[in-house]
Amino acid sequence: MNNIPRNTGFTLTELLMLGVCCLLFVGCGGPKTKVVSGTVTVKGEKAQSGQVLFIPIEGTPGSNNAASIVDGEYRIEGRGGVMMGKYRVEVVAKKKTGRQVMQDTGFEKALADEYITISPPQYAGKQSPLTAEIDSSFDGRFDIDITP
Repeated sequence: MNNIPRNTGFTLTELLMLGVCCLLFVGCGGPKTKVVSGTVTVKGEKAQSGQVLFIPIEGTPGSNNAASIVDGEYRIEGRGGVMMGKYRVEVVAKKKTGRQVMQDTGFEKALADEYITISPPQYAGKQSPLTAEIDSSFDGRFDIDITP
């Protein structure tokens, strides 16, 4: 009989590889997200520019999610979209004035379209009355119509 001790344990690398394989086979079961998109209008007029921000409330995990408004539309899809839960929605909607103004680009000054904010200030901060609930039945569409 041979009395040579044998190492029957797994190395750290082998254990890590086994764990990764299990996650791939079973699924990681990470947080569920949804891509959110929609239109932004103020008094029936599409916002030409601006920003939409989804801020978690009431114990919803995760971070803020933001998207730019481009020609009245926004879309949040980074990191898989918005995690399921409740959100306060903040909006800054803008439109062009038709004028061009000199703006500093960081490198030089140049003419650029002038924009004005058309959404009421209360929609741009913690006092925003807009909320959204993202759950498994949510179809991903959240249109914002501000009618002050």
